[in-house]
Amino acid sequence: MKRTLTTLLLLILASSLAWSAPSAGQIMAKVMEIQTSQTSALDLKLTLIEPNGQMRERRIQTLSQTKDGLTSSLTVFLSPENVRNTRFLSLEMEGGKNEQWIYLPALKRSRRIGSSEEGGSFMGSDFSYADMASTTYDENQAQHLLLDEDAKSWRIQSTPYEQKTYGKTITVVEKTTYLPLRVEFYDLDGDTLVKSLVTEETDIVNGKPITKILTMKTEATGHATRLEMLQTRFDVPLSNGYFTQKFLETGRL
Repeated sequence: MKRTLTTLLLLILASSLAWSAPSAGQIMAKVMEIQTSQTSALDLKLTLIEPNGQMRERRIQTLSQTKDGLTSSLTVFLSPENVRNTRFLSLEMEGGKNEQWIYLPALKRSRRIGSSEEGGSFMGSDFSYADMASTTYDENQAQHLLLDEDAKSWRIQSTPYEQKTYGKTITVVEKTTYLPLRVEFYDLDGDTLVKSLVTEETDIVNGKPITKILTMKTEATGHATRLEMLQTRFDVPLSNGYFTQKFLETGRL
């Protein structure tokens, strides 16, 4: 009886330890889960910040929907006038591939973003086209390694299986919300820090933790881009027509 009781206690202890110490992959899967919704409609202020402190503001709206695990998103520039009605469509395809298209009103036509452009700047910001497409949180996309942790956060290294733009990322994840507090993006050599994404403010919307203000900074130039969520709506009805080339080119359903 004593041996049985001891064995039972050890099993309970092992189960408790396993529950309290999730793997790096489980943590990043939770990060993905927290940030995913069936649909979202975001009104954003995008601020381009020069190294000398000069700022230029842009207003954008982003719509997204996730179906069968695949996410489609549409970004529309509302102001200033020189970029108004520029539209960007990103479609996640089977097998982890993405198709991206941009409509430029000055040219009155759309074009597909080629794979060689994925590392290029998105509309003069510090976000690349690759950044606009997806993350490396999925275990099918990257190998995750827990580097260290403290009472408030985990620090996790993610190495993409298919390295196109970055060799690795290092993400600091808050334990209570599973929100990324900081993400470091490293070059394909795995050693050179290219950009850093820092969460400046978080919020709770309908019980859902969100990043309210974040800043992406390019290390080599000191240029930065700040994104502020002015209005956020989740799981709202959205027409499939928004995520088509017809809407991309005409702005009409």
